[in-house]
Amino acid sequence: MKPIDTGVTDDSTIYFHSASTEAQKMFYYLLCTGHYYCDSNYSVSRNKFDSFLIMYAKHGRGSVTINGVTTLFYPEQAVLIDCYKPHSYKAEGELEIYWIHFDGSTSREYCNYITSHSGNVISIKNTFSFENTIKRIYTTFYNKNKISETLISKYITDLLTEMITSINEVNPDYGHYKVIENAISYISENINNNLDLNELSSSVSLSPYYFSRLFKKETGLTPHTYIISARINAAKFYLRSSSYPIKEICFSCGFTSESNFCTSFKKNVGVTPSEYRNSFLLNK
Repeated sequence: MKPIDTGVTDDSTIYFHSASTEAQKMFYYLLCTGHYYCDSNYSVSRNKFDSFLIMYAKHGRGSVTINGVTTLFYPEQAVLIDCYKPHSYKAEGELEIYWIHFDGSTSREYCNYITSHSGNVISIKNTFSFENTIKRIYTTFYNKNKISETLISKYITDLLTEMITSINEVNPDYGHYKVIENAISYISENINNNLDLNELSSSVSLSPYYFSRLFKKETGLTPHTYIISARINAAKFYLRSSSYPIKEICFSCGFTSESNFCTSFKKNVGVTPSEYRNSFLLNK
């Protein structure tokens, strides 16, 4: 349908969607979407509009103001706004945008993470993918296609993920993140082997001291605590889904003795490996 917003041309369109109760409980869900061609009169200012907003600038220039701070945005940039809070945005001359208002159970967590790292304007790395995804949501309504709330939720997730990926790759700490990601992969591949700090730090070409500090900063856990947790998670899987003897599970998950395994397991899980396994057998 044609929008009635001031500063929006007749070529612009807007579509509204009433999400099902199930979608509101389970998914990211859409409230409305649009493709706007704006002139310099386009301006929006609200104290509150119960949703979150993603805009993608196709052409032109705009600005967004949050908490008294105004930021310009340009083509191939996205804007993310928590519309539950006071906000305003406008065209700075001619502006073409695709946009969606959405909500969902973890929308605020995503929004807070992204805006705390990048502000409300995000320079998108994979612009082709991002633009195609937001256009898919819009064209679902424009082409009068069957509405799949599951698929719309996936598209919204893809948009949020692409924003996080974009801010991480321009963040000076992104290299640190990749180092720890490689270390975690190494732990996963060698969980049944004897892993010590020297070996782990060597696998990513860092000193043991610097690696320990970096690992704790990125994961919130020391390397030793992370390894124990990973081994216990692997053991829980085998205790639930196999009939292997506990001793065999213990050594296959990298523990050096059965007594050490049982002590660590009870400390972290609250029950012994046998009690853990029996609790699943009783519930079958």
